[in-house]
Amino acid sequence: MVLFAMLCRIDGLMLSESMDSTQQDSFDRTYREQAKLIFSKLSRVSEKAMTLDTDKYYFAYLIENDVCYLCLCEKAYPKKLAFNFLEELYKEFDTSYGSEVALAKRPYQFVKFETFITKTRKLYRDTRSQRNLSDVSFELRDVQKIMTKNIRDIVGRGEKLNDVNDKSEKLLAESIRYEKQTIALASQLFFKKYFPVIIILLFLFFIYIRYAYW
Repeated sequence: MVLFAMLCRIDGLMLSESMDSTQQDSFDRTYREQAKLIFSKLSRVSEKAMTLDTDKYYFAYLIENDVCYLCLCEKAYPKKLAFNFLEELYKEFDTSYGSEVALAKRPYQFVKFETFITKTRKLYRDTRSQRNLSDVSFELRDVQKIMTKNIRDIVGRGEKLNDVNDKSEKLLAESIRYEKQTIALASQLFFKKYFPVIIILLFLFFIYIRYAYW
């Protein structure tokens, strides 16, 4: 089952959450802190979907429009259902509050969304229900291709989730720099080639003006 779910803007601002009231406070504190550590490692170049294994549970997260939708699930809970659950949160939240996210200033500004999260968690509680059996599709993504890591890789060693994208980010920066250099070189070649022509045309224009009005 889905034990809790949290929504966070990509810059670390908490937006909303729904916790399982049956869990002990120590459980909540432990996994809430791990969830916040995960949020702190995210950026716009992080993997858009990932699962992170813990001892008895796993985190699943989905990033859409600068919002991270994260849930903690029991180990045996189907990952396809977990991502279907996150997809439902994304669609509802983006429709209701998407235009307000960038303007949010205070933590948990969308606390009212907890009602929808809690209701949806209850719908996904029983993996054998007819609704969930028919919903195991996660049409937008192939769960088998979603990267899985161990939570120790993130929390223990402090590894950033966007490390896997460092090379592509550097390559993009190099590409942009090369493009700027190419444009600058092309401009230099243009002026070098046509500068004498421009000077002659300006000279002729000056002569024309001088004799036309004198």
